[in-house]
Amino acid sequence: MREPIIDARGQLCPKPLILTRDALRKLAVDQPMTVLIDNQTSKENACRFLKDQGAEFTCTEDNGVFTIRVVKRAQASSSMETDVAQYCTSSTRKPHTIAFNKRTMGFGAEELGEILIKAFINTIREASPLPGSIVFYNDGIHLAIEGSPVIDALRELETIGVKILVCGTCLDYYGKKPLLCVGTASNMYDILQTLTEAGHIITP
Repeated sequence: MREPIIDARGQLCPKPLILTRDALRKLAVDQPMTVLIDNQTSKENACRFLKDQGAEFTCTEDNGVFTIRVVKRAQASSSMETDVAQYCTSSTRKPHTIAFNKRTMGFGAEELGEILIKAFINTIREASPLPGSIVFYNDGIHLAIEGSPVIDALRELETIGVKILVCGTCLDYYGKKPLLCVGTASNMYDILQTLTEAGHIITP
């Protein structure tokens, strides 16, 4: 059977979500489909819906187009019949950004801070909505380099469409640029633009 391709480019919420929902209804269990979306909010809402439906999916971005590869893993739940409005309540709110400026969380015992930051990053995938971007600067860049205990979690977030920016100046300062394992070595202009455009900023 030919894999369905749902082209929702040029559509605003809730249309991409409705197209995704209707296509998911028609899929057989374990059947794949692809969804194309070209705006961040609709992508976030579609991913949240797919997660609630137990679908397996990955999301990549290229030139502003998000490609969501979906595999239906269970029979549709009754919530699929509910109004899609519940997933679009934040359609006018800009995605948030998480900014890490150190490799630990909070103040106090360093060992505890390392445990907390690891738990925090490993939990981001379960949050709803997901952040639009994650920024690492100063000592925080160590979370994105070789040897970091959260590389796998960050790679998973990048796979589903979360943009990851790592301060290039900071990587150079610490001599760690060759060890960057995830995200893009970025510049202060792009980092400032990302923080400025965020709906809100979380700094653990």
